[in-house]
Parts: sequence; C-alpha cells; structure tokens
Amino acid sequence: MSNLHGKAFTFPGIPDSYVRLHPTVTLSGDIAAASVCLRYFSDMPEAERVQSFFSLATRKRFNGFLLSKKGNSSYYQIVGDAVGQFWGLPADLNHWNSVCGTWDSDTGLSQVWVNGKPGARKFVFKGGRLTGTPIVIIGLDQDAYGGGFYQIDAFIGQLTDVHMWDRVIAPCEINNYSEDRKFQHGNLINWHAAAYTTYGNVVEEKQIHSDLVKECRRTDDCCNLF
Repeated sequence: MSNLHGKAFTFPGIPDSYVRLHPTVTLSGDIAAASVCLRYFSDMPEAERVQSFFSLATRKRFNGFLLSKKGNSSYYQIVGDAVGQFWGLPADLNHWNSVCGTWDSDTGLSQVWVNGKPGARKFVFKGGRLTGTPIVIIGLDQDAYGGGFYQIDAFIGQLTDVHMWDRVIAPCEINNYSEDRKFQHGNLINWHAAAYTTYGNVVEEKQIHSDLVKECRRTDDCCNLF
C-alpha cells in the first residue's frame, strides 16, 4: 500500500499506458451501490474526443462502472452497460476539476457532480448488480475484462485523488471532497492507502495545485513550494 496523497499520474493518451488500482478489500460479491470521486487536469477541448477517467469491469460487464467525458459538452456514467449522459457541467481546461459519480441499484438513480455542481438525476441499471471480481483501471476504458483498449478513449492529462465507496455518498460529502476539505476516504479504493500497478508511459509525480502556483508568484523562492 502507498499513500498517494499529493501525488498524481500523468497519462500520454496511448492505449498501452494506464494504472490498475487494486481495491483495499476483496470484491467477489455483489455491488448494489457505488460512488467514485476523482480529480482531473487536461487541455483537450475536441468536441468528439472521449476521455476515460475510471473503468471498472467484471467478466460479465465490461462497462461495470465507467466515468468519462466527451469534449467540453458532456460527461458519461455507465453502470452495468447502461448509459447515463450528463450535460451542462463544468469542464475547465488547464484547471483541476473534481468529478463524483453515484449510483444506487434499488432506485436506479445515477448522478454526476463536477466541481460541486450536480447534474440531473438519471435512471441507470435499476435492480442490477455488479457481480464477480472487478478490475479497476484509470486512464483507459476497458472494452474487455482487463483489456480491449483503444487510443480514441485514452485520457490525456493528470488524474489524482481517486476514491470509491460501496454506497451513495451524501451531497455534503461530495461538497467536502470538491472543496478539498476533510471527508471519509473510500472504503473500496482509498488514494491515501492505495495498491496499484502502472503500465506503459504513465508518470507518477507531485500534484501541482493552482493555489501553489499563485503563491509562487508572490515569493522570491518558488522552488521551496514544490
């Protein structure tokens, strides 16, 4: 296990470069509710370009739980191969964006939040379950169990602060996460106690926050801040 707090992975956007995250507990039963939060930094504005942030696949469901963005117009949350598309949410270029996705099987309600702003609720995979041992990958979309990658879906930029819960986290928790305040870390994936494997040309490095850049402009010794 490694504490990745303050660390980020930089992705070049090619299909053989990704990070596999290993859940902190053995997931072999049913997943009936889930929440995923992460932060991304990118400068990709293309209208038709899909960027995959988080991909959970099982042997039966390659798109078990997927978070992605298409251009600057919409975000996608796919659960159990059922698609929810969310419009009108922030997608700031060259800025850290916080994304959270929640899903509950009992109600079928799915929702995406970006920088603390909620998207409209959608009905996705009501009554469904994610069964079997999952593979979790960031930076690429699995179109097969642990593989089937395509460059067109590859993320280009930085990803950090990835957490996953086996419940629907509350709006106040999402707000705390988005504002970088204290929150309960994910019980399935915890960025502060993460087991992971990198593949390809992914680079692990220190995360540079915008507030540090501002502080750097006000000091004569910028290097001490990083």
